[in-house]
Amino acid sequence: MALMAIVSKYNLHQQIRVLLRKLRDGKAQDATLLDEKLFISSALSLDAPQGEVERLEQSHPDTPITLTTGYNGLTGALGALPTAYTEWMIDRHYRYGDRGAKAFIDIFGHRLYCLDHLAWQKHHLYALAESQAQSPLHTAVLALTGLLDATPSATRMQYTPPFISSAHSMLSLERFLSQKFGVPAQITPFTGGWREVAGYECCQLGGTSSSLANAPMLGRQRIEVSSCFDVIFGPMSVEESRRFVSMGETVRDIWTSIRRYTGSVMDFSVSLTIDSTDTPVRSLGESALGLNLCLGSHPHQYQVRLADPVFN
Repeated sequence: MALMAIVSKYNLHQQIRVLLRKLRDGKAQDATLLDEKLFISSALSLDAPQGEVERLEQSHPDTPITLTTGYNGLTGALGALPTAYTEWMIDRHYRYGDRGAKAFIDIFGHRLYCLDHLAWQKHHLYALAESQAQSPLHTAVLALTGLLDATPSATRMQYTPPFISSAHSMLSLERFLSQKFGVPAQITPFTGGWREVAGYECCQLGGTSSSLANAPMLGRQRIEVSSCFDVIFGPMSVEESRRFVSMGETVRDIWTSIRRYTGSVMDFSVSLTIDSTDTPVRSLGESALGLNLCLGSHPHQYQVRLADPVFN
């Protein structure tokens, strides 16, 4: 039987945590590993324990690791059973070599240690995070950002602070879009756009309550400079632009991501900057001029504005 190095002699749970980190294979849960790969036994001694972990050993690489502890348990100086039980089992063990009673007690002791560690793990998030493929705070963070029902995304989780902040910056949105869609993104603010005038803001000429000097506009629409911005992706090659101009899931995802970030107060437009370098020569009629076809032989960049997608 080979003795193993003790990493945390004075903290049983930290020692078990280190062992589980080595035993994890990505398939079995920690409860299974504790039951099948470890055997935790209380010390059979009435001496004062020199720490919570007394011995760590393994008889064969394929057998469970045996961890002997003086922390709580059923037997030993700090055990829950009366001292007479421990004295009797010590006498049977050393005088007659009878380990049956201790083995029977260890069946229950091992289970109690396993449950105790799982309870400890649940209330220590750093240990719980190591045992789960998904962070224990993942659901809580998504709920705080209003993205609990959205498709899980590591990129969205990384930019959670900008999403929940009351002030949404242009730079954060640029970085979020650039990382999510894999192409450079640039935002041009205050490009302006036509906004419908609400009915309660309209008035009639000749009224005594408002004159043309107080409400200087005619019609039912006005231009608001601060109500619109442009999002420009690129420069990108013609091949890269195909997933954006197809009006498929990628385009709908762009609109959804921006709308989640800005809300419904502001309008925006999305354009692509396409580099015509290495574009094959095509005849008119084979492609769409201004989309994936340009005139001339010199490489240059041109912009294509995407139409708003249709959501079902």
